[in-house]
This record gives sequence, structure tokens and C-alpha cells, in this order.
Amino acid sequence: MHTSSHSILKALAVVLLVWLTASAFDIVRDFLWIVATPALFFSVGYFFNVDNADRPAEFVERRLRGYYLPFLGWAVVLLAVHNLWFHAGLLSPRMVADGVAVHPYGWHEFSQRLWSIALNMSAYDEVMAACYWLFRTLLLSTVGFLVLFIVGRKISRFENDREIGWAIFVVAFLLALWQVLGELSVTGVAQGGYRELTGVLFISMGFLFRQYRAKIEIDWRTYLLCLCVWGGVAWFYPVHMTPGADIAAFLALPLPAFAGFVLLLALSERLAALDNRATRLLVHIGDNYLCVVAFFIVAFQLVHLLKALVYGLPVETVALAQDDKPWWHGFSLLYVAAGVGLPLAVRHLYLRLTEGRRWSFGRWGDMLFDIVLLVVSTVLRLLKAIVIGIYRFILAFFRALGEFLRASNPKDE
Repeated sequence: MHTSSHSILKALAVVLLVWLTASAFDIVRDFLWIVATPALFFSVGYFFNVDNADRPAEFVERRLRGYYLPFLGWAVVLLAVHNLWFHAGLLSPRMVADGVAVHPYGWHEFSQRLWSIALNMSAYDEVMAACYWLFRTLLLSTVGFLVLFIVGRKISRFENDREIGWAIFVVAFLLALWQVLGELSVTGVAQGGYRELTGVLFISMGFLFRQYRAKIEIDWRTYLLCLCVWGGVAWFYPVHMTPGADIAAFLALPLPAFAGFVLLLALSERLAALDNRATRLLVHIGDNYLCVVAFFIVAFQLVHLLKALVYGLPVETVALAQDDKPWWHGFSLLYVAAGVGLPLAVRHLYLRLTEGRRWSFGRWGDMLFDIVLLVVSTVLRLLKAIVIGIYRFILAFFRALGEFLRASNPKDE
């Protein structure tokens, strides 16, 4: 379900994501972390079209084209140029990401990362592609929610979609709780699958909120309460969608994240009603928010370089420009402008240059995707035929064996 308010909501969420990454103040990051990424998942559930359950193949294909293909292309490009960042001074061995020192990749590590990117959407560049987990989490959580929703419609005990939403909420909550308490990992999902389970939980909460919104009176007191809940948790116990969360962090996240989403939703609806240049710009950002997610950290490097030039610092300091220094604080707005504006400007330029050309990457990507779908479907059909053939052979074998045993029974003589 695509509306201007939905696009503006995604734009606000991605701007907050860029801002929290650029901010030098811990309290700002604590406030923004709670709502920036969860709002994207709440919005998926809030604007979920139940007709998708009637056409699941089309929904999954759209999600693969929207999440997996951009992730694959962009992650491979950033992987290919990873070692160049070191020569350019944009990365340094002094940097640490995920507890490991950043380093150039050898051929073996490059190849392994390439396989992991393609097969389970992981092992991307830890610095330049730090937020690429969003692609995998959005893909798996949205498809997971759809599967559970379809299963719910097959169960006759549920009288309406609202009851299905509650069932999905309970299942997702219990699974996430079980994972946190048991320190478990979802097999085959990078980083253990905590974000994916939490994503399904948030999608179900957004879906339920849409079901009940017409029956709930929402006024300024509601928004004030949401602000207090969001701000109170951010101030006293900041949490966000981090893998390996303990039970307290898991239980503390949903309510303030939902409260922040309600505020962003109300703001986006009011902005959508204005219909001016600013709102149209926000709609454009929201419609292309994944491009911003993919490249805003790369765009930050230009601001790093500008700071080094302004303060007469050696180029080698660009890689460490996020150190907490006094001159960092005044550049936050410039980082936000560059992180949001530069990726969209480059995308616009690319589309203008490739407009009407047969070699457009988008068309080649669609063609490649169709070929991959054809190959996968053919392999699955072959596997199905092989399994059915083996099953029939085993069944015929045991039938023949049974007839042979009955025919050789000495009692019959």
C-alpha cells in the first residue's frame, strides 16, 4: 500500500538514521536509535496490504527485486573497492568494526565474503556498508510475516485478520523471547536472527495498530504520552535492535519504539496534507530510502575529507575523523545533508545518463533476475521429480517384496 504519508514516514526514518550516525552526542544517538530503524518495520505492518496473501509469489518477487538485488549489487561493488579505501586514506587499520580491526582483504577472504554476500546476505564491508543488515532483515521479516499471515488464514479458528495479527505477534514475541533467554541463533541467518524475529514482531505491531486505529481516540494527550515513553526509556535505559540483546534490552525496546513510530506517523500524515516542495522532496527521499541506506556512509567520507582540509590535517586522519573532537560537533548537519543528498544526486545522474539506453543496469538486472528465477524453478522441479521418483520406486519395491513374501509363505503350501 503506497501513499505519500508512507513515503514521508520512510524519509523521516532514514534521515534520523543518518543523523544518529553523524551525531557526536550520545544522548542524541540514544533517542534516535530507538525509533529510526524500528519505524521502518512498523511502517511495513501498518501499510501492509492483505491482498498480498492472495498473490504471495508476486509479493516475494517484489521483495527480492527491492531488497536482495540492490543489496547484492551494491555490496559486491563496495567489497571490490574495499582495499582501495586504504590506499585513499578512507580506512585505517586503527579502526575497529564489530570488535575486529579493519584490514585489507586477501583473495581468500574476498572470495569467502563474496559467497556470503550472495548466499546469506552477510560479510559485506564492515565500515562502508555497516547498515546493510537492514536489507536482509527487511527481506526476511516481511516474507516471514507474509508466510505467517497466509498460514493464519488457513486456520479456521481465526475469524478475521485482526486475530491473525495477534497470533503472529504472540508467535514472534515468544520466539524472540526464547532466543534471548536461551542465547540461540537462527540457523543460516547472519548475526543470529534476533533482528529478523524482532522485525516480524514490529511488523505485527504496526499491522495491529492499523486494525485498531479507527477505534482509538488519538489526540495531543496520546502524543504527549508517546513522547514521554520514548524520551524516558532513551534517557534512562537506551536500547536498539542490536544482536545479542539481553532480556531487559529486548523487553524495553518494543514500547518506546512503537511510541516513536506513532509520533513519526502523525508527523508524516500532517506533512503529506501540505503538498508543497518540502513534502515532495520527502516523498522522493522515502521512495528511494534504500539508496540512502546503502551509500550515506560512503558520502560521509567527503565530509571527512573536507574537515581534514579545513583544519589542515593530514589525509590519513580522514579514516579516523569520527573521533570525538571539538570540531566534529559543528559538522553534523553537513553530514546529514551529504548522507541524504549525495546518494540521491548520484542516482539521479545515473538515471539521466542511462535513460533510454539498452544497456541500463536496471534492465540487465531484471533480465538476470528472470534467468535466476527460471534456473531455480527448473532445479526445484527436477528435485521434486527425483524425490517423487525415489518415493514411487521405494513404494513399488516394498509392494513387490511383500508379494514375494506372501507367495513364499510355507503355510500356503
